[in-house]
Amino acid sequence: MPETSAFKQLVTSMFQYGGDFSKFSSAQRSQAIKCYVKESFPYFLVSDNYHYVAVYFTKKAIDDFKAKNSNVNITDLKTRVITITDWSLEMNKVNSQDVFTSYGGLEVRLVAKSFKLEKGSDKVILTRHPSNLYRDAEVKTTIQNYTHGQTVSAASGAKAAMPDISSFKNSGSVAQGVVSASTTYNFKEGKTAFVSLESVFKQEKGANALSKLSQGGSSGRVKVSGGQTKKSKSVKKGGSKKAAAVGALMRSSSANNKKSVTLGAKGPNVQSPGNAGADGSANISSMRDFKKMVSMIKNQKNRGNTPGGKRSKKN
Repeated sequence: MPETSAFKQLVTSMFQYGGDFSKFSSAQRSQAIKCYVKESFPYFLVSDNYHYVAVYFTKKAIDDFKAKNSNVNITDLKTRVITITDWSLEMNKVNSQDVFTSYGGLEVRLVAKSFKLEKGSDKVILTRHPSNLYRDAEVKTTIQNYTHGQTVSAASGAKAAMPDISSFKNSGSVAQGVVSASTTYNFKEGKTAFVSLESVFKQEKGANALSKLSQGGSSGRVKVSGGQTKKSKSVKKGGSKKAAAVGALMRSSSANNKKSVTLGAKGPNVQSPGNAGADGSANISSMRDFKKMVSMIKNQKNRGNTPGGKRSKKN
């Protein structure tokens, strides 16, 4: 069966409508969104069982929910199911290096104005692992197509009309005929004020809890703790000679491992490899030297094969 991601359809339509949420039908805008809470802090991410997106809460949505659910923390809704009864979509320009729920410097925000918690939702299990909507190939292509259309529109405007190149002279400059056009978006950015999850966390659990959580590395960074502790190994005086020798060897190896090795350093009475003039070296640095050496060896053999060169045998 084809994929039926509700979030994918909403975001795709938003780009097709040029970032204008008013172009959605009244039936679409009034339809409630039932979704699974994938993460509730430090980001509030909801999923439709296919993809996940970030939710931005208005102050009214927070206050209304707390008034009806005083014993429930919004930042503890992970793995629960909520229904967003009143919502809107807004397109914004962002830095995609900082906002991971965006692509190409653009984000469609799901703004929740009213929501409720579904009863018995703590037993819901997703049938698949949802992925980031803005890493979907089709969604990225949609955003790229929208950006390209905005660039072409800016370049083909009346002020950026292409000149007639036939009128250029032979001495024309390289800059002639070049049209300068940067991507200029014409959509209206969303300005709805929303409450940060950090302030919601402080309201529900206190500033001290947030401070402890930050020290524990829950701000998205991984804190490494524990690990192997170095212990110095000592040999008891009453031990055997064998144990004492092993202990001394281990201490010596440990000390040597800490010393840095300098390339080209020489050991005692040992020549560094490749040094010219080292003991045992033929001291050959060219083909001419090699031929001289071959000729010398041949002469020595020839002298040894002559009658005068042979050694006399003793009877």
